[in-house]
Amino acid sequence: MNTFMRFGLAGFSILAVAFPLLAQIPKVAPAPLQNQSQAGGACSVQSTCAEVAPGMIKKALGPSPLEENLRYLTDTIGGRVTGTPAADRAVGWAVEAFRHAKVDEVHTEKYTIPVSWSEGHTHVEVLSPEPFPVRVVSIAWSPAIPDGGIDAQVIDIGNGDDAAFTKAGSATTGAILLVHSDFLTTWDQLTEEYNTPPPIIARAMKAGAVAIFWMSSRPNLLLYRHTVTVDGQLEKMPQAVVAREDAERIARFLAAGMKVKVHFDMPNRIGGPVTAENVVAEIRGREKPNEFVVLGAHLDSWDLGTGALDNGCNSAMVIDAARVIYSSGTIPRRSIRFVLFTGEEEGLLGSAAYAHQHRAELDNMIAAIVFDSGDGKVSGYSLSGRKDIEAPLKEMLEPVAVLGVKEFTQDASMDTDNFDFVLEGVPTLVANQAPSNYMLNYHAASDTFDKVDIAALKQQTAIAAISAFALADSTDRVGPRQSRSEVEQLLHSTGLEKDLKDTGFWPYWESSERGREK
Repeated sequence: MNTFMRFGLAGFSILAVAFPLLAQIPKVAPAPLQNQSQAGGACSVQSTCAEVAPGMIKKALGPSPLEENLRYLTDTIGGRVTGTPAADRAVGWAVEAFRHAKVDEVHTEKYTIPVSWSEGHTHVEVLSPEPFPVRVVSIAWSPAIPDGGIDAQVIDIGNGDDAAFTKAGSATTGAILLVHSDFLTTWDQLTEEYNTPPPIIARAMKAGAVAIFWMSSRPNLLLYRHTVTVDGQLEKMPQAVVAREDAERIARFLAAGMKVKVHFDMPNRIGGPVTAENVVAEIRGREKPNEFVVLGAHLDSWDLGTGALDNGCNSAMVIDAARVIYSSGTIPRRSIRFVLFTGEEEGLLGSAAYAHQHRAELDNMIAAIVFDSGDGKVSGYSLSGRKDIEAPLKEMLEPVAVLGVKEFTQDASMDTDNFDFVLEGVPTLVANQAPSNYMLNYHAASDTFDKVDIAALKQQTAIAAISAFALADSTDRVGPRQSRSEVEQLLHSTGLEKDLKDTGFWPYWESSERGREK
């Protein structure tokens, strides 16, 4: 999950990035997938969602390739930063896995991200008052510390507010700033973790600091990778996450009145524009094949762990939902497109590219259903302010209420791959999930296969498959595509207008570079 709306950084220019034509399917060695027996052969029987839902639940909860597919994605391929060879391998894996799921068609769609990035050997060592090594990791898309690193004083600026900078005064010039954090345990705190950096970064640059150390919000020396770029461009100044215990040790020296000097080396590797790919599969509808529902998740991840909870589990789940729908023996009225987006962690780049590339057919898009919060229990969906779709949606999704999908909320944010579809006026559903173990492992080295509850993920597969089928098979659409003026009203009523303006995103909405054209 990426929460790029939280960063008020100027110069947002994603639409300078090219949105190209469909790509050829890459030639890759097939991943080792379990044999999948398909009930009933090719889909042909016409049954209602209520009639097929029990069978879908049984198929999803029973023996399946889900666990082995996820294990291969996470253990064998591992972390999947967009624009890297690992991400390319993941795209090839997804193409083959969708083929095994017996979809009607699968292809990849290319787009370009403006900068390629990978971490070098980040190293921090306290030189005085008492030498010790510091466990640290670069913020993603941070510029490098060149030429063998720097020696600099560390200044503790607490929570980084204006008062802290005023108190520090000229000591910040040429210094590395240490910013404190609270433990991360809730969704609200996760939002705050992304709200906090933008003004601190602005103050740090104005104060002449050379870098920022962010205290880890996790215990037990756990490190994680975040990014503070919103458009795939490099960040404005070098930044790193420091293990909480090491950061607190530095803070105690400073609190005791001792000066702390460190050596900081972060030789990140930065390259030019790089091609990335979304994976798109489809089950064609029987009556209105040109109308479609998107069921999506993001395939990319950070690279300290293996991207299991964020968001490998839901990538594997989307593929298995395609298998479950095919196995029902029933073709829905409309098509279902299963989309695995890349570039999500760098600012929702893949879903933005998809929405832009498919603008001409978005009048035919029924809804986007997105899963991006690990394997926590699904209580319902967030509808991003679309109150008009709540009543019909409850009726359509009655077959999945038995699995606990009963609560529909109107909260709206810019934190996952539904965002550009909201701006395009398309109804969106984002799964509301319990935190489970998502927070502790979020973007962290501990986000690995063993953290995933496969039984819970199978239930999620049933929910996703039935939800997509229900919206695709319904006699009526769940709701219309909104006009630009209606989207503007929604942005105002949900508070998204303020978010767009605070982040510097608003001019791109105004110019129609992002969102519904005028």
